[in-house]
Amino acid sequence: MSPNASILARAAPVTSADRLARNQIQLAHVMQLWIFLGTVLVFFTLVNAIRYISQKLTTLPEHSNFSTKEKNDEELDKTPRTIPSPFQRSLSALRTGFRIVFLRWSVPIGLGSFASVTELTFIFVYIAAMFVWLLVDTRDLAAYMYQDRAAHIASSQIPLVVALAGKNNVISWLTGVGHERLNVLHRASARTNFIFFWIHALTRVVSGLSKNFDFTHDWMRSGAVSLTALTLATILSVRPIRNAAFEFFLVTHIVFILIFIIGGYYHAKEQNFGGYIWPGLLIWGFDRAIRTGRLIWNNKMWNRAHPGDALVELLSEDTIRLTMRRKISWTPGQHAYVILPTISSLPFEAHPFTIASIPQVGAESKECDIVFLIRGRGGFTQRLREHATKDHGSRVPAFLDGPYGCPPDLRPFSTCVLIAGGSGISYTLPLLLDLISLNARGGKMAVRRVIFVWAVRDAAHLKWISKTLMEALSRSKSSLIVEPRIYITGKNYPIPEVPTISSDGASISSSVDKEDISHNELPVYSSLKLIHGRPSVKKLLAEEIEAAQGPVSVDVAGPSKLAESVRRALSSELAGPKAALKGSQPVTLHVETFGMIKA
Repeated sequence: MSPNASILARAAPVTSADRLARNQIQLAHVMQLWIFLGTVLVFFTLVNAIRYISQKLTTLPEHSNFSTKEKNDEELDKTPRTIPSPFQRSLSALRTGFRIVFLRWSVPIGLGSFASVTELTFIFVYIAAMFVWLLVDTRDLAAYMYQDRAAHIASSQIPLVVALAGKNNVISWLTGVGHERLNVLHRASARTNFIFFWIHALTRVVSGLSKNFDFTHDWMRSGAVSLTALTLATILSVRPIRNAAFEFFLVTHIVFILIFIIGGYYHAKEQNFGGYIWPGLLIWGFDRAIRTGRLIWNNKMWNRAHPGDALVELLSEDTIRLTMRRKISWTPGQHAYVILPTISSLPFEAHPFTIASIPQVGAESKECDIVFLIRGRGGFTQRLREHATKDHGSRVPAFLDGPYGCPPDLRPFSTCVLIAGGSGISYTLPLLLDLISLNARGGKMAVRRVIFVWAVRDAAHLKWISKTLMEALSRSKSSLIVEPRIYITGKNYPIPEVPTISSDGASISSSVDKEDISHNELPVYSSLKLIHGRPSVKKLLAEEIEAAQGPVSVDVAGPSKLAESVRRALSSELAGPKAALKGSQPVTLHVETFGMIKA
């Protein structure tokens, strides 16, 4: 078709046959897009199922089998390493290359924000698919062919966008990906569909079709209100506003999105396409119903005798320990939503925190302590810190919703390196306590060595962390080597390293002769290896990977710079495909955060 013919084709009046063809095409494209998205979901569901089955079929050794005789650290280090075959090394190199490219490489996408290649791949594939099905077969981009199609496609995606934001959603259950990791896809899909709705509105105005309508009709008013609410919700969801005033963002986001969905439903209903939108409300209601039910069950709201409170303690200048007794079961590394009506600006304002304790073994039918370590920064946490400062050891009304999250299973690994910065210890500490508890019970696991690293600015944290670690280490057997290393990065450095003798065979790293211990009255944190300065992540990982007897797990939680330094170290020759070909043990990285960085 010549350019002039193309112009004439675009300018020609739209006939009834054109409208019929347009309607058929846009319905077909909506269905094709959902078939594509459903295929992707089925693929990752199968991957998750295969992974789950392989974990169940993997036989873990009894930990006591490692040392039928009591072995010391040197004897354990002399255990012969399993040398993989050339085929196994080649396969390990391919896996390592995949992990580096898709899980460890990250790209800055804003101030202090990063996204992994996997996340960016999903985002760009989704955006590309949306625009392909929008613009293909549009008769040389004739506006009447895609302006309504944009609204159809975007409206059909509302249930998906809502599902990706839900704490309880089918996508997480099928794929094994926690809701907090799906949130980045929620934001990307929501903003893509925001653009599509504006394409729909603007093209109708530019093409002159809007002159056939006026705002005396309710369906036009509802459409304008819906788009206005979505626009305000999108603007208020940008990271600077969200970080600066999270409570304000949370409330306005819920209100504006409800207005958008309800208004959009009445707008689309006029054209008999309300079926695209109402499932979004159903999914949202399903998530809220489950959360409400769990909230009632966890907190025994029907039982007036139940205390329903939490103990608030100030551990240091900016760290609060929140303890509540509830009858729930959780996996170490999971998080829960905490509601403190007397502290929050709104009565049912919920905030997520990682559970820093582990469930008591054999006490499933009883209430147990659920501990949160919360750093007072701004907003809700700052108000909690101010309350703890004024009234240390007080109790406040509390509600708990959870647990949530899909933490890694560390049992199949030979060596576990747990690295935390600041409040990130609330994630790595329960992982350590769980491994020690499993070892003490003689449970099945392959873990033989755990390196626990915590970089913290304030030395005041040492008292409470040393007490917790010493109690745990006293229960550990000699078959598990545990090395706790505390890095004090601030100026207030307490004392030189002075270790104690480990009890019950637990191995603790030391550089001071044990004979000198009996001549000193040591403080409570004397069993820890204290270092003034920041950890050398690359050197630490190199030593542990080289000495590992089997697969290595590296778990990181804390500031984004710490996570990035670990990613860079494990993306280098230290744990790259070349090292795997030489027989180096495979390394798996887990990065825990509620931000953009994830493993």
